Amino acid sequence: MKKLAVLFFCLFAALPSFAQMQTGRLKLSLWDNIAWATPANTQIINGVDLGIGSHTDEVTGAQLDLLMAQTRYELRGLSFAFLVNLAEQGTGAQLGAFNQNAHFTGAQLGLFNMTDRMTGAQIGFFNMADSIRGLQLGLVNYTHNIRGLQIGLLNVTEGGWFPAMVLVNGHF
Repeated sequence: MKKLAVLFFCLFAALPSFAQMQTGRLKLSLWDNIAWATPANTQIINGVDLGIGSHTDEVTGAQLDLLMAQTRYELRGLSFAFLVNLAEQGTGAQLGAFNQNAHFTGAQLGLFNMTDRMTGAQIGFFNMADSIRGLQLGLVNYTHNIRGLQIGLLNVTEGGWFPAMVLVNGHF
C-alpha cells in the first residue's frame, strides 16, 4: 500500500512537467480538428501527422494525409495529400494534386501549384507564383516576378526576357 501511495505521489508531482509539453510527436486525424495527438493533445506537431484530412497549426516533420493536409502557420518538412495541401508558410516539400501556400522554400510537386513567394522549384501541370526565385517546370507557368527559369509549353512572366514564351523564359 505504501508503494502505491508513493507511486501516486510521484505521478501527482510530475503532472506540471507533463502540462508544459506543448507538442505532439504523433497525431492521428480523422478530419479537420477531429484528432488525437500524443504525448500532448495539441495542434503543434514535432513528428508525424497521419490522417484522412488534417488541420494543424504547425508541423515539423511529416504531414501524411489521404485527402487534405492543412498547416495554419508553418510547415517544416513534408506535406503529402492526394488532393489538397495548404500551408501559410513553409520549408520542405508539398506533394499533392493541388498545393497552395503564401511563402515557401523548397519544392511543390503536383498538378496545380500556387504560391505568393517561392524559393525553390514548382513542378506540375500548372504553376503560379507572384514571385519566384528558382525553377518553374510544367505545361503552363505563370509569375509576376522571376529570378530564375521557367520551362514549359507556355511561360508567362512580367519580369522575364519576354512577357510570354514557348519552351523557356526567365530572368537572372
